[in-house]
Amino acid sequence: MNISESSAGADPSISWSGRSALVTGAAAGIGAAAAYRLAALEVPITLATLRPGEGAEEVLESIQSAGHKAQVGYGDVCDEAAVTQLVATATETFGPPDIVVHAAGGFQNMARVTDLDPADFDRIVAVNLRSTYLVMRAVLPGMIERGWGRFVTVASEMGRMPVRIGSPAYAASKAAVIGLTKHVAREVADTGVTVNATAPSTTLSPRVRSVYPDGGAAVAAQHPMRRLAEPDEQAAAIVFLCSPDASYVNGACLDVTGGAVNL
Repeated sequence: MNISESSAGADPSISWSGRSALVTGAAAGIGAAAAYRLAALEVPITLATLRPGEGAEEVLESIQSAGHKAQVGYGDVCDEAAVTQLVATATETFGPPDIVVHAAGGFQNMARVTDLDPADFDRIVAVNLRSTYLVMRAVLPGMIERGWGRFVTVASEMGRMPVRIGSPAYAASKAAVIGLTKHVAREVADTGVTVNATAPSTTLSPRVRSVYPDGGAAVAAQHPMRRLAEPDEQAAAIVFLCSPDASYVNGACLDVTGGAVNL
């Protein structure tokens, strides 16, 4: 290998040319941060969110005001028809998505298993696991046909190990997301498509600020780094997995936890 070969992925105009992306959960937090980073690489972005007024419009305005291409698509990623429409919206404007960051997910509140309502359990599993399956099912055939694709799921440190008492449904569904990611990565390994996950620790997103009464201060005090992650720190890892430089990374779950998970 010579210098030119080893640095072939360093020029963004070469690495990202002709690609387009779909980012779910793009209204705030990790999804929004990933969208900003991809847009800065001149990748046209479809920002997917559930409904107007969640923040995606502000993300769109920021991206467009910087001279980059983006649009917003609305829909429930737990619903098959809505996911199909989101992909159609992305495709109509920017072409079929080559890069998908599935950052949608979460849970509503803290509850031990004995206090968790079955309807809440079902919804949490749907928004984290079912949505991942539906988005994969909608976009992977096109990626496989074109011979190139990047699919990154945003799991959680809680899917890797029981770091704290939180939501058992969230922990179980994120563990399942990691399992699904690894299995599908094996299915597509010879197609030019990679499927990977990140496992973020608690990150200073609007959802975290709303779920934790103290805004996450107690969690930060117990963290090895004595602080929570910023969304952009999570996005940096996601965008690496989306990049041509990650061409031999497949089926990985990248812990982005500041040392909080050691397995």
